[in-house]
Amino acid sequence: MAEITHQILDKKSIVKQVLIALVVGTILLVSAVLPAEYGIDPLGIGKATGFSKLYVGEANTETLASVPHKILQLENVGSGAEVPKPAAADNPAPATQLAERTDEVNVVIPAGKGLEYKVDMLKHGNLRYEWITDKGELYFDFHGEVKNNNNYFESYTIAYSNNMVGSLLAPFEGPQGWYFKNNSNEDITVKIRMKGQYLLKQ
Repeated sequence: MAEITHQILDKKSIVKQVLIALVVGTILLVSAVLPAEYGIDPLGIGKATGFSKLYVGEANTETLASVPHKILQLENVGSGAEVPKPAAADNPAPATQLAERTDEVNVVIPAGKGLEYKVDMLKHGNLRYEWITDKGELYFDFHGEVKNNNNYFESYTIAYSNNMVGSLLAPFEGPQGWYFKNNSNEDITVKIRMKGQYLLKQ
């Protein structure tokens, strides 16, 4: 019967590994967590790596100063606790969904401005999508509104990016889609490909 041997680490090796783990953890905290979660970037690493753009608190109020009030609410993630969820959001899903379709659209986001692109969906309808810009990145809020009630909306994803791939199971009937904000000084075109159970908004 073979003898099982275990390598026993000496105290110096254990201390060395603990110190390495602490150094790596500190680097991640300073370069990623603090810039993305709290807008704190003492070394400028978050700005260089793009993590600071994920912070949507007070650090971004300067770039959002010229945005209308309604959009400022939207960029603060959802319509807020002060807006009650409409009773229609809890209606049951229909027995029959919309017919599946496929579309590709190009949406031009003017320099320094924002706009929305949405499709109409029934509750529990499926949507698979991908979008990409022709140049540069956009701020976006992927969200949905309850039918006939544009005061209440839910945000699903908020970030800065030049592309996104994903899917959505609509939580309620109503418009579902994206708000794009172009902070650059030139127009950006977004190509959106969609497949699912929806209707293009007229």
